[in-house]
Amino acid sequence: MNSNLAFASIVTLGILSSFVFFVFYLIAFQANFIGFGWLVGLTVFTGVFLWLVSPAVTDFLQRWLYRIRRVDFKEFSKEHPELAEFIRLVCQKNNIPLPSLRIIADNNPTAYCYGSFPANARLVVSVGLFKYLNIEEQKAVYAHELGHIVNLDFIVMTIASILLQILYEVYYNFLRRRRRSSGKKDSTPIIGAIAYVLYVIGSYLVLYLSRTREYLADRFSARETQNPDSLSMALVKIAYGIATETDGESTHRLLASTRQMGIYDYKSAHAVGSTFKLATEQGGGKANIDELSKVFLFDIYSPWAKISELNSTHPLTGKRIMALTEFALQNSKPSVFDFGKLAYEGEGLDRKKLYSEFWFGIFIYCFPFLAGIFGLVMILTDYGKFLNYPLAVFLLGLAFLSQGIYKFSIPASEPEKTTVFKLMQDPYANPLRGRYVEIEGKVIGKADAGSYLGEDVTMQDKSGCLIYLNYEALIPILGNLFFGLGKAKKMIGQPSRAVGWFRRSTFQVVDLYKIEVLGQTITSYTRFWGIVLGAFFILLAAVIVVLNNGLSF
Repeated sequence: MNSNLAFASIVTLGILSSFVFFVFYLIAFQANFIGFGWLVGLTVFTGVFLWLVSPAVTDFLQRWLYRIRRVDFKEFSKEHPELAEFIRLVCQKNNIPLPSLRIIADNNPTAYCYGSFPANARLVVSVGLFKYLNIEEQKAVYAHELGHIVNLDFIVMTIASILLQILYEVYYNFLRRRRRSSGKKDSTPIIGAIAYVLYVIGSYLVLYLSRTREYLADRFSARETQNPDSLSMALVKIAYGIATETDGESTHRLLASTRQMGIYDYKSAHAVGSTFKLATEQGGGKANIDELSKVFLFDIYSPWAKISELNSTHPLTGKRIMALTEFALQNSKPSVFDFGKLAYEGEGLDRKKLYSEFWFGIFIYCFPFLAGIFGLVMILTDYGKFLNYPLAVFLLGLAFLSQGIYKFSIPASEPEKTTVFKLMQDPYANPLRGRYVEIEGKVIGKADAGSYLGEDVTMQDKSGCLIYLNYEALIPILGNLFFGLGKAKKMIGQPSRAVGWFRRSTFQVVDLYKIEVLGQTITSYTRFWGIVLGAFFILLAAVIVVLNNGLSF
């Protein structure tokens, strides 16, 4: 699998490079595009320059923003002798210098590394890592970060980012060239449109590359520790620590700013971490692995999991644990996780049910994107006088309307009374089509920790699990602002009953229909705006047709 992942990285970079050269061929065909070579050259130079100076800039920012301190390796050896010796041996074995070690005084467990190349790499962890993880799990986390250094991920991701930037600049410059053409016949907009489509595809490929690098680092950790379960449990405990610790403004800033390079995506931590806590309570102080494993069945087996990952820098937790479990089996190592038993033994998973709505749901999911691309191509190429703007706007409206109707089932029946833990154990959950549910618990804070203006909140249900609640006011923006400043703050710590649509992707959310708290029922308009937005665009298309005096070709 290691060679497959390395091959995937090379293939991804190759595809991105081919996109760039393909656009260059079109430019050469068009000819006489004076000055663009300089622009590309400056883009590459800037990317390389920023890559070289980024460690020093990051050092400055982190000293300024966080309570971070550099730890001499001798000092680290005195505090953590076994861990220090492990780090030294791994570096020696893989022919890299010892990284500069940094520690952040924050109880939220996190770890990340940065640098330009192995010789100037920095490896940073928070004190929370030592609070929540045992020594074997700490070794696994340090090995994961050392894996990023050994695999030269700093260089790989820099190259990918530069290639992506070039694609965007091709699109931007051809768009500007179209504006200068003043309506004259010109084929350059077609090149711009192609460059933009390739840029969008390239963006997803860079995210895929980032997830691939995480798998490689996970495998490096499993190989160096010879205990894949240590990293698996470390990932779950990191999520638990993030869910357990109080989120202040500085903590949120730390987790958000290091989200891409951190070992765990904090956005998905609260639900996973709180389910680990409940599974541990059910196991009498030791995690009930089977109950915990059910939480990850969606990540591993649901076809929606692959779609959910598209916008993520990190693989879903369940998929990472599954990959580590497969590594253990391939190397005759024991593993406490057995997803195959849950999926194939007893009642197991219903494959037909997993895919029953998937393909139609994918079309609804992608409809707005496809409509937007179709409209962009039509507008940039001036295809037709009437079919240009109104058809593009109509298709976009139809896409949003279809998605809104599909996303929110009509609340005619009573909602299903359930818990977050049971919802998380549902492998048939959907990131688009909501499950109409009722959850009782209390609001414990804003969904976006440290935010004074945010309207969304986090609920802790009666079992102790956490879930985000998405609220939308009748009057967009302004209504949300007033709710975030007023009622949302007053709700914190109060018993509540939330009714809405549960959706699962890289993180979990309930789109509120209503919430009962403080003796009143507060209505949310998530469904209303999910449908009205599409209707607005359809109406706008009709207005454009009327203003154009009806059909005229």
